[in-house]
Amino acid sequence: MNKAMKNKITYLFALISIFLVSSCNDFLDIKDQSAINPGIWDNEASAKLYVNNIYSMCLSGFGGESLTTSMANLSDETTSMGSQILLGTLAAGTIGTYANTGPYEAIRYINIAFDAMKSSKMTTDEKNRTLGQLYFFRAWMHWKLINLYGGVPYMRDYVTFESPDSIKNAPRNKTSECISYLKQDLDSAISKLPAAWAKDEYSRITRAAAAGFKGRVLLFYASPQFNPDHNIDRWKDAYDANVFANTLSLNDGYALMPITAPVTKQWPYGYDFNQVFLKKKTDANTEVMIVTPYYTDIKVHSYENSVCPGEVTGGGSSLCPSWDLVIAFPMKDGSMAFSSKNTRKFIGDIDAGKYYLNRDPRFYATVAFNGCYYQLEGNANRRLWTFYFTRNNKKIYYGENTTSDKISSTGFLCRKMVNPTLSRDNMAKSITDWVEMRYAEVLLNLAECAFEVEGNDSPLAFDCLTQIRKRAGIDAGVDGSYGLKGNITAGLSPIEVVMNERRVELAFEGKRFYDLRRRNMFTSDLGSYIYKLNGWKKSSSYYTFGLKYLKTDSIMFMTPTSRDTIQLETVYKYFSLVTPIVPPSASQIKYLCVPDSATLRNTNTGNYNFFDIPVSILTRSMAIDQTIGWQNGKFNPFQ
Repeated sequence: MNKAMKNKITYLFALISIFLVSSCNDFLDIKDQSAINPGIWDNEASAKLYVNNIYSMCLSGFGGESLTTSMANLSDETTSMGSQILLGTLAAGTIGTYANTGPYEAIRYINIAFDAMKSSKMTTDEKNRTLGQLYFFRAWMHWKLINLYGGVPYMRDYVTFESPDSIKNAPRNKTSECISYLKQDLDSAISKLPAAWAKDEYSRITRAAAAGFKGRVLLFYASPQFNPDHNIDRWKDAYDANVFANTLSLNDGYALMPITAPVTKQWPYGYDFNQVFLKKKTDANTEVMIVTPYYTDIKVHSYENSVCPGEVTGGGSSLCPSWDLVIAFPMKDGSMAFSSKNTRKFIGDIDAGKYYLNRDPRFYATVAFNGCYYQLEGNANRRLWTFYFTRNNKKIYYGENTTSDKISSTGFLCRKMVNPTLSRDNMAKSITDWVEMRYAEVLLNLAECAFEVEGNDSPLAFDCLTQIRKRAGIDAGVDGSYGLKGNITAGLSPIEVVMNERRVELAFEGKRFYDLRRRNMFTSDLGSYIYKLNGWKKSSSYYTFGLKYLKTDSIMFMTPTSRDTIQLETVYKYFSLVTPIVPPSASQIKYLCVPDSATLRNTNTGNYNFFDIPVSILTRSMAIDQTIGWQNGKFNPFQ
């Protein structure tokens, strides 16, 4: 789409937005919608402008949805312990998504459009394309609420003055009823949406994207968070949905995008995982399925400005990867890099300082570490140094020109999705798209369901994981399993294997917290290798990498230029694992999880698997019951 066309669409969108009347507080507010010209529904081009508003209301910006902080900080991907969710101190009403105008306001606009489309004069194909997007986003927005709270009022009509009280004051539908309605909406979306859109409309929802999202939803609904009794029928339903999503995706041209890269001194790995995110869908990226687009001078974000080294941006670096995440990545041969004991110990080499050698190529595209070549501003020779040392009782930060708030708290920085060519002035003007769903997730969803339905030896599950590891650049090995069979032999269960694969493949993509939550991994061991997070410091007991005791004339203490002469393979000689002074029991994660209905009835102090409905909603909508597990709770989210 050229700039002139984008500006034209932006202008037209602004015009039509004048006629869109929004609700003030929640979906019960009744407004006169007569200001919307009914003629827009007789022409697909004008209807698209209305639907564009739905996209902007429903899809998240770069970084994905957030609750109390960034999603990475709500998981073990970073070391931040500031979240009340992780400390178990979340006050009632804090998760206010239900009370926000966004979800039900968007749903109301969607339902208004459904009603208007009944008299539309569009052709059948034009109607289907329009209706397909509406069906998808009605399911999308309801799931945003269901995932947080359990059952909610599933609104399939919009409120008018003439609406019966059952709609004006709608009670919460059971969770099972919501899932049934959601499946109906997504099935309708799949049947009506096209396989692809025009190139300049690449961010619109396709039928495969709708199918992939249905597979995601049913995977969650089958998981222990929603399914504590392990109802196998839910797993079969999720399995069937993901088999269908995978088949449809392949038929419609989706696939894992190749990520091979030239081997250079600065990048000797042969694969560059970040191509998946930096390459636009319009540039033959076959993997992107659901995306929030960004355009130069029209819509930008500042991701690089927040995660890149402070010496470049002038600020502190956020999303510093934890040691837990560092060792979650396999070795180059696919073997696991951490021990089965609850110590998060690196076992890839006797010397833990060699953690960065011979790793899964995805590691190098995700984590930046001391001494690595970290290209920024187009400088491929740039090296990263993030440490301090003490001289004359004074802390000297790398380069002696920065302060402590501008170095990594863990010794690592996030590299994933960072555009290495952006100039310093443009790091707050990034146009990298936010990829909400990609084909790799479809494969991971299918693999997990296949293990649950077909058993631990599922050929389909292993095939899905093999495809992902092969694309990543992991060695095939003599048995051709890319390390997967070795993982099982070492003692990992297949579910541990797939969940760890999700962790590294989807790192910093806003998925980890919800995976931990739906699998009850905050409070339950996943197996003999992967232990629960509660009772363990989120920062891996504050394991970090710091300088070894070195003489003051060491090359490391000289100028940044002298440090840059150190061979990457020998950087480990200058650093060592810094063990914590405080024990691992300090600053525990205390996520509150009540895993089943019977236990839930005996508590009213909170349950983060299903958050509480804000009091502002309960007082306005008398038919809405509070969730069991919270004070005065009556609604059972497991039903």
